[in-house]
Amino acid sequence: MRIAVVGYGVEGRAAVDYWLDKGDVTVCAPKLDTDTPEGVAIRVGPDYLAGLNEFDLVVRSPGVRPDLIPPGIATTSVIREFLRACPAPVIGVTGTQGKGTTCTAITSILRAAGQRVFLAGNIGVPPLTFLSGVRADDWVVLEISNFQLMDCSSSPHISVVLPITPDHVNWHTELSEYYESKAPIAAFQNPNDVIVFRADNPIASGIAARSPGRPVPVGRPDGFNVRESGIFRGQTRIVDVADVHLLGRHNLENIAAAVAATHDIVGGDPSVIQAGVRTLEPLPHRLAPVGEVDGVLYVNDSLSTTPETSRAAMAAFTAPKVVILGGSSKGVTYETLAEAVMTCGVRRALVVGQDGPAIASALHAHGFTDYELVEGPMSAIVNRAASVAYPGDVVLLSPACASLDNYRNYADRGDQFIAAVGSLG
Repeated sequence: MRIAVVGYGVEGRAAVDYWLDKGDVTVCAPKLDTDTPEGVAIRVGPDYLAGLNEFDLVVRSPGVRPDLIPPGIATTSVIREFLRACPAPVIGVTGTQGKGTTCTAITSILRAAGQRVFLAGNIGVPPLTFLSGVRADDWVVLEISNFQLMDCSSSPHISVVLPITPDHVNWHTELSEYYESKAPIAAFQNPNDVIVFRADNPIASGIAARSPGRPVPVGRPDGFNVRESGIFRGQTRIVDVADVHLLGRHNLENIAAAVAATHDIVGGDPSVIQAGVRTLEPLPHRLAPVGEVDGVLYVNDSLSTTPETSRAAMAAFTAPKVVILGGSSKGVTYETLAEAVMTCGVRRALVVGQDGPAIASALHAHGFTDYELVEGPMSAIVNRAASVAYPGDVVLLSPACASLDNYRNYADRGDQFIAAVGSLG
């Protein structure tokens, strides 16, 4: 069997390891940043997609659009193969924001119930790396992105659809394609499956409506919902707000989705759910406090790469804020970001990066004038933030943009922010 692995990032490497003993493997990629295993052929360069019809199977990496693979060729991916072969029930989570937090909360609740759980997917671990060790009585929690979902032909047993808002417009042909790319998480379920969805988001609700599974709404009074005092199922409080250590109402809503997904699995036991929720800590680079310097709290939210996630981050703090916004473009507009800056107590916005001028233009159009364009490395940006912040303020790195203009990725951007804060004073 001749197998082409197209793309050689994290999932591509996992695919090579998985298929290496199943046939003759060739890596096809525009470039290679790491060596391939012995015995693996390579096709590298601008013509890496040429000749794919020579292979019996093509394994698509998430960054490669499905329509770049010639029609008529048997094609799969790491997520597709895992969903096909996994012996355990899978809980899959998608959405524009909150996927990582929701997946982590689901995992924590199930582990509090004594379940053996694997957490993988877009959160950083390709699931094929542990497939051989999964038992039928385990649970697998997958964070699944649009890139991974868009050509799937099967759905998880329990699917969770979080709010879906504009994103990745620079990669998709149009916004409707991005929305449609999420649909496979629900479309191939059966009547014995469960679809958890944010009822207050029209796109999520529309995707959920395609599932024949049992619907479980989140964000509706008759379903799982968030109030000031905690997370409720209908009128019954399941989680007290004091049990949640994560900042922001949006995180309460993410945890509510996790509670909805796990409620029946743990027999509705609130003590188990509460125990799982209490163990949650901020994800790296997601609303993570870095430290306080001269009475100013510095918060790393580098993982916020859309206007909606940055809007939620700003709303999480009542204190006056100095917000660092900007980075590389994902093709979205910034009107909602400007509205959030106007309404969320932002005293100064430092606008940076490739899309900085576009953000500045949106702020100006909405009448917000306390912004400035800042150039230079992260150390210079943080020093400028420190110079305009007052005791009691929050300096919030929540870019609303991707990071690939000046950084390797969002983690590199966040790490440089942490280092720069550590150098203050």
